[in-house]
Amino acid sequence: MDFTQGRIGRRFLQLRNYIDRSVLFSPATAFALAICGTYAFSGIVNRFDPEGSLGSILVRVVIGLITLVSFVYAPARLKSSTAALFPLKLFFAFYLWRLVENIYISSVFIPPGNGFVLSLFLVNGVGASLIISSMDRAIKNKNLTFIMNLLCVIFLTGLYLNMEMLFARVDGRMSLDKINPISMGHTAFIFLMYFALVVGKTKKLTVQAMIFCPVLFVVVVFAGSRGAYIAGAGALLVYVLLLKGSKRVFAICGAFAIAAVILASSGMELIDIVVARLQLIDPGADQSTMIRSELYAGAWRQFQENILFGRYAVEMQLNYYPHNIYLESLMSVGIIGSLPLVAHIILALRSTVGIIRSGKFPLAAVLTAVIFIREAIASLASGSLWGNSVFWVTSALTISFWYGYQGFLAKSRNLENRAY
Repeated sequence: MDFTQGRIGRRFLQLRNYIDRSVLFSPATAFALAICGTYAFSGIVNRFDPEGSLGSILVRVVIGLITLVSFVYAPARLKSSTAALFPLKLFFAFYLWRLVENIYISSVFIPPGNGFVLSLFLVNGVGASLIISSMDRAIKNKNLTFIMNLLCVIFLTGLYLNMEMLFARVDGRMSLDKINPISMGHTAFIFLMYFALVVGKTKKLTVQAMIFCPVLFVVVVFAGSRGAYIAGAGALLVYVLLLKGSKRVFAICGAFAIAAVILASSGMELIDIVVARLQLIDPGADQSTMIRSELYAGAWRQFQENILFGRYAVEMQLNYYPHNIYLESLMSVGIIGSLPLVAHIILALRSTVGIIRSGKFPLAAVLTAVIFIREAIASLASGSLWGNSVFWVTSALTISFWYGYQGFLAKSRNLENRAY
């Protein structure tokens, strides 16, 4: 028994022997950039290249290169693969075929552009999720906290540099040319969740959380993204409910402490803004809700017309993605093609529950699991299959953490049996 426990305890402790060539090219940096890197730099790009696209392209290229370099630098012994990712790979194949068929055979235009859609799915979806999920054991806590703190500073600095433009919209929501209110709200909430998980870990991280959380909360509120409100709060609630015993009590106390700091620094006026935004979720009172309702109805009709295999990767009536990846899957690849996606989501949910309840996993695993919950909820009313890279990365990495760990346990048991 001691032998097995020792092996299990060394699964992540073996990383002490792994020295990154630099933090910049560490797997932790690749992971952090995948979940919030693009929009963390949007404010900087907006300040110096507001009308061009070169800055945004460079950010995506650099993120892709860092991901590749981090994979090359990571030692082979710390790379892993699990058969539990097979459903994801199968769904990728089905959906990629649909995109290729629509674009090159049926000549369907998929906004915002066929080339952009295809490249974003291949690089930020397929490539990033498979590469990063293979490096789960190489993501160090110290590197992750450093890069997440840095990205948060960059994100907030970018917003500060564009302060005069943030409220240029008629409805008063914070927005820039390079980052819309929805993306801004979701990115700020990812940072909020990160700080909620690290509060209490060390004095330094706790102080940082108390400083950044009120500012991030203000960004979330004034971005006015109802999806960010609901998905973020829902993910944190699920996380707390899944915790065991004293950990749940500690998490609740930490949440109250952060909430007290936020309310003391911002007041109840921000809560009133959130409530007012949520009350607009009515197709008859809100144009955005009305359009999405039409997209849902159109996507469902297209699914009913081609139930088994689907037909189009875009809702043809409004010529846009339906803002619901589950409906989009049915519409695009039908029931047959969507079965692997269902299996993948079930595996990711099982992994999420196991990671949170276990209490034995590093920060990266817990953060990934919580963000996956958020993405799974948000994807009911936002995002697309080809563009939702955070959903793909977090779902794949969650599975890799959990089922890779189970594989390690099985090997440890076999070694224990041989020892006796």
